[in-house]
Amino acid sequence: MKGHAYEPRAFGSHAPRPGTSARAVGAIAALVALAFAVWRAPFVVGVATVLAGVLAMHELGHYAAARAVGMKVTDFFLGFGPRLWSFRRGETTYGLRALPLGAYVRIIGMSSSDAVKPGDEHRAYRTKSYPRRLLVVCAGSLMHVAMALIALVLLHAAFGAPTPRWQVAEVTGPHDGAEHPAVAAGISPGDRIVSVNGIATEDWSVFKSEVQSRPGESVLLMIERDGALFGAETTLATDPDSGTGRLGIAAAQAMTYRTAGLPVAAGRAIVDVGRMIADSARGIWSLTANFGQVVDRIISPPGDRSANDDLSSRPLSVVGIVDLAADNRWGWSERLTMFAAVNVFFGVFNMLPVPPFDGGHAAVATYERWRERGGRSRYLSDPRALTPIVVVVATVLVLLAIGLVYLDVANPVDL
Repeated sequence: MKGHAYEPRAFGSHAPRPGTSARAVGAIAALVALAFAVWRAPFVVGVATVLAGVLAMHELGHYAAARAVGMKVTDFFLGFGPRLWSFRRGETTYGLRALPLGAYVRIIGMSSSDAVKPGDEHRAYRTKSYPRRLLVVCAGSLMHVAMALIALVLLHAAFGAPTPRWQVAEVTGPHDGAEHPAVAAGISPGDRIVSVNGIATEDWSVFKSEVQSRPGESVLLMIERDGALFGAETTLATDPDSGTGRLGIAAAQAMTYRTAGLPVAAGRAIVDVGRMIADSARGIWSLTANFGQVVDRIISPPGDRSANDDLSSRPLSVVGIVDLAADNRWGWSERLTMFAAVNVFFGVFNMLPVPPFDGGHAAVATYERWRERGGRSRYLSDPRALTPIVVVVATVLVLLAIGLVYLDVANPVDL
């Protein structure tokens, strides 16, 4: 990357500011999401507003960190487009713009070509130490992690984490005319069989394996009913076709909600955030490695079921996220979980080490620090060298955003 030694520039040059392309992408996505929200349902507007608040909190992270390390912030606006209202307090102008789905802050001296008044040069981003610059560019993603942690603590302490568990859906017919093993054990729909001969069977596949491996055997079952446990002994039947053991039940998945005290809830929240960070990293890698499959899904015709064959690798647009969160089948536990997951994903995605992401700024700052090693003079990279990368990345993001919006409208995810 080309660069030069640090020289303050005279105020009055008009170099483009980094992040402009990213804000344009955000504005387009916000406009599409708003149109979709108005079309779908009033509740969707509330969900979209939450997403807008998330973006505003991201910028608040940058703002707070910049002020804390002595940088000058000239603008903090909620929304994009034409200015609706603003006021100035101190050195910062605060206000609202026409599209209330996003936010931005402007810090002086974000690059070597950024115009800064001579008296403000000591407060420019580019004059601060590497740790301070790194803190400021990472603060937005750290804010996402903080919001996820708060949401997950609230989830575990107040609402209960949604945990899928299997339970008995119905007692099926007897086998070979023998006494029905499930009836003999007193099993009823809604019961949960938590162990077979002392072996925990929280997982349906474990239960199925234990039963099938014991044809004709007498087993001790621990059964949970309405929160109470009791034991029952029965003799398993033998399937005449496969020769495997059978209890004579059909199962269904049920959702349970477990709460905990604040210290335990905080510990679980930290573990959940760690897992979500790993899941987000894997998801981003999968999106990159299987980009051809993503494109195939995007160009799929409306009503194409194959577009949702593998939901684990199915990307969502803002429209898809809003649509899922507005589903009236979801409770607040599920919505809090999704809120946390989306925040963590935004935080991880935003730290990709390419411009115009914050991770790109972190990569540039790290490169500049490396060029200063061994006591060399201050080095500032030339932002013009990054322009082609910004254009390519911004173009891909815009096309991908449009494609995913189409995918979520033409072939929406139905959980």
